[in-house]
Amino acid sequence: MMRAARYGIIGAMLLSGCAATTPGVFRDQSAPMGASTRFDRDGFSGTWVVVERFGAAPGGEIEFDTASDAETIRLNGTGAAKLDGTYRAGVPGELIPTTAGRQPLIVMWVDEDFETAAVGTASGSFGALIDRDGRVPPDRALAARAIFDFYGWDVSQLQRAGS
Repeated sequence: MMRAARYGIIGAMLLSGCAATTPGVFRDQSAPMGASTRFDRDGFSGTWVVVERFGAAPGGEIEFDTASDAETIRLNGTGAAKLDGTYRAGVPGELIPTTAGRQPLIVMWVDEDFETAAVGTASGSFGALIDRDGRVPPDRALAARAIFDFYGWDVSQLQRAGS
């Protein structure tokens, strides 16, 4: 009897690890997620190339346009069309949408030269490794993947953009 109960508990534990995840969500939403205090609105301004992203991985660019005024950031581009819209700054590294139907975008990490960054939504429906010229040195790619992993992203789902 004890043996059967023990196997039942082990089986339940194994099955709980295999629980179905929500399609199109690449992050454990119960994991904490933070924004980089290094974020700087003007430093982040300009064009970024999507190098890797979660799920279907079309390539493209994301433009962070801060020229319109001092309060908003406009996102547009082929690299994250579902994020196109206008945002305002929240806490450092958090972009809060003012466009209806958009999710906040979190800058989880950016290197000190503002060349490579890890960005995503708290829901886990969008996450990407972005870079200014699309050529990420191995040390920065490793750092970005470690950040994604730390914040609960399934890094096994991170794919090279365009593949």
